Amino acid sequence: MNAQRTIAFILISLESAAFGVLSETFFFSFSIVLLSALSYVPILRHPFSSRQVFWTTSILAIIFMVKYMISQHEFGLDQLAIRTPLAYAAAQFVMAVQLRQLFDKHFVPFLPNSFPLFGIVAFILIGDVIVYGSGHLVYQVLVFSFVLFSGVFYQLGHSVRNQKKKEKHSWGIYFVRANFFVVIWLLAWLTATGLYRYERELDQLYYRIIEPRTSGIASRAGFSTISKLGSLTKQFDTSANQIKLRVKSTDEPGYLRGRAFVQFLNSEWHSEIGNHNAAIVALPPAGVETDVLQDGDWFQIGEAKSSDWIEFEIWSETSGHIFAPLNTPLIHAVADSVQYDSQDILTSRSLKFGYPYAIFFPRKLIPRRPEPELALQRLLQLPDDISPEVKQLAKRIFDNCKTTAEKINRVQEYFQDNYQYELGITVPAGEDPLTYFLLEKPNAHCEYFASGTALLLRLTEVPCRYVTGYVVRERNDYDQYWIARNRHAHAWVEAWDEQQGWVTVESTPPAGQPDKRAPGSFRQYWESFISQFSRIKTALQQGQWILALSEAQLPLALIVCGVLLWFGLSWGIRHYRKRFQERATLRQRPAYVQELHTLLAQMDRLLGKQNLVRKPGETLMQFSRRIESQSMSEWYQIYAGSRFMPESVARQELILELKQQLQEFAKRKSPQ
Repeated sequence: MNAQRTIAFILISLESAAFGVLSETFFFSFSIVLLSALSYVPILRHPFSSRQVFWTTSILAIIFMVKYMISQHEFGLDQLAIRTPLAYAAAQFVMAVQLRQLFDKHFVPFLPNSFPLFGIVAFILIGDVIVYGSGHLVYQVLVFSFVLFSGVFYQLGHSVRNQKKKEKHSWGIYFVRANFFVVIWLLAWLTATGLYRYERELDQLYYRIIEPRTSGIASRAGFSTISKLGSLTKQFDTSANQIKLRVKSTDEPGYLRGRAFVQFLNSEWHSEIGNHNAAIVALPPAGVETDVLQDGDWFQIGEAKSSDWIEFEIWSETSGHIFAPLNTPLIHAVADSVQYDSQDILTSRSLKFGYPYAIFFPRKLIPRRPEPELALQRLLQLPDDISPEVKQLAKRIFDNCKTTAEKINRVQEYFQDNYQYELGITVPAGEDPLTYFLLEKPNAHCEYFASGTALLLRLTEVPCRYVTGYVVRERNDYDQYWIARNRHAHAWVEAWDEQQGWVTVESTPPAGQPDKRAPGSFRQYWESFISQFSRIKTALQQGQWILALSEAQLPLALIVCGVLLWFGLSWGIRHYRKRFQERATLRQRPAYVQELHTLLAQMDRLLGKQNLVRKPGETLMQFSRRIESQSMSEWYQIYAGSRFMPESVARQELILELKQQLQEFAKRKSPQ
């Protein structure tokens, strides 16, 4: 029994143990260990060719990718780092590749040096499962053991060793070896500890390498409970074109709210955490006609009466938030509960990531209920240290304005006529950012315009709130989905008008408002293609095979065309390469041999039209006995004899006779 193979078995068993313990799914781990043990049986090993290695690896990759798309993952995954269900499937794929190496006959008696390296990759991927309780200690011990046995693996893995005469070794040699293993132990423990303690930093480094434009983990700034002035611009600085929302609707979504803020203090907006549960209803209200997912529940907030509803089916990349228009009364989501706060901002702690949610609201808005006086008073809160110049500015802006509608129009016109939009702003040291913006009128971005608007409206006794979310106006020309990217993140104000209810106030100049600009056709097509896979995955998980097939038309067509093109090109290349090689070989032969081969090929094609074809390995004499036509049978017999005749006049005459007979056979409609 090969010692290195035993160490390899221990290594893959350690990987399987880590995978099983951390993910609490033991079937795959048990299968890997069992199959690894079977690799000790020599008869089960196979000498994989390079082509077989390629196709085997490709098929495994496809299998685990399909499994990743379809299968559910019930263990916890950290959405803030690399951690995605893809890591789970990738770890299985890497371990399957190692298993193939164990069954490769070429790796006898020594396995390749890449075997432990695959194991390191598997441990990194396995570590993407969230570890609870004492799980991190188990993970450290397993990593520690893996590194230690990897050192032993490489020590035993020298396939070529020079036979040396036995020499007497001094005690110094044994001392050096002992220290070497001590160093391995220390490195193993440090590696195990480092993978656990600094895993998040390693994840960020990984992201910076593969996606340098993102500068690490994508920011969710602007949608937390606190929004500092300038935080929303991080959405633009990091992957501005990254898609955050896909919306299916016949109507343009426009402003989708993510967070509403009530209190402004120290250049920060503060919001609430939703503590009211939306009512769960068994059936949607009358007039709602939709084809939503089978899973999920209906949630209702306030009144939901209408005969004409607008529906938005939203695929979100931000977990926990439900982006919805103002005055949304009805939601369908795959979640146990939906929460809302006093500003009707929707969230869900149990919203299933990867599934869409549907928003419904009346096309014709119903009259809003009066807001409680206490709630409106909270939306008039002002900082204690407002500059007197800012108060004077508010008086000048709203001079002669009598109604709330006039005040809203006036403040929008003021900012759009007197300020310029620019992403980013430089505030001198010691200056209050919002005061500096209002008085000095520097170029700034939407957060400053929205914050300035809210402050000025509150100074004139108009209740309002600062809102962040996405303005969705871009549309994909290929799948007709509306798109919200990081650069579409926006801030605006919602003000209370006694006559109209809540009104959206947009003070940012047009240059700073998210527009309808879409990328080029190729990028739109690619994004449409990728989004279809998400919808196919969800449909398959729901058991909606017909829906999955309808969504998969384009991807399946492309995959089928790609496979057919691949095999067509491969067959064509092999076919023409074979013909070129045959012709090259034929040209190297004497002229009479080339002529005889040409005659034989013509005769074979002639009989092939009569469904009479020579079998592989069948000699010419054997084939001639199966031919019913006497003259054609004799032709093959004469040909076989002439092939090995010495060069003479008789051979040339025989070749000429064969040619004449072939011409006569070709003129006949059927053999005689």
